Amino acid sequence: MDENQNMNNGQQTYGDQQYNNGQQTYGNQQYNNGQQTYGDQQYNNGQQMYGNPQYNQNTWAPQEQHGPVSDIFCYLLLIIMPLREIISMVSASSIFQSMTYESIMDGSYMNVMYSGNYVIFSLLSYALLAAFIIFVVIDIVKINKQNYKILGLILFAIFLKPGYYVWRAHLLKRKMAFPIVYTVLYSLLIIAEIGFSMMQAFGLVMNMM
Repeated sequence: MDENQNMNNGQQTYGDQQYNNGQQTYGNQQYNNGQQTYGDQQYNNGQQMYGNPQYNQNTWAPQEQHGPVSDIFCYLLLIIMPLREIISMVSASSIFQSMTYESIMDGSYMNVMYSGNYVIFSLLSYALLAAFIIFVVIDIVKINKQNYKILGLILFAIFLKPGYYVWRAHLLKRKMAFPIVYTVLYSLLIIAEIGFSMMQAFGLVMNMM
């Protein structure tokens, strides 16, 4: 049998050939039915390839690239959020102080609601709420443009506002020390506002008894 041949039925060959039925080959070839090959080839049916392949079914996805995100709107939110809570506390305090048994019976406590100070506090509170919505939307849009996932930010902004800053720092891989301290203090402020309102309401009920 000649050393160089075109067909080899079931035997391992070395050199240049066109077809090899089910055996491993080395060198340059066009097709390999299900076997691992080394060198330059065009197609590989589901097997690992080494060399210069044109197609590979086990492709890897490139990592998302994130650009820089400005913190200016986040800093504005850090000012707006506690300021709105303080204004709400002051406004609620003025209402409770004007509500006595006599003022409730004759309706005179309503005069406080139309007074200059209460109107100013109410308008300022609504303005801060509008500013919060605008700035948080801009901040989330800017983060989204840098290919970050924003679902968590949206949920925190709507349902758990105190956690927005911490989650934002975690998402952008910023230092967490200050966001954690700020979130704790802001949460304590909200708890204090709720407790203050409850105490004012309880005191009003006790005075009316």
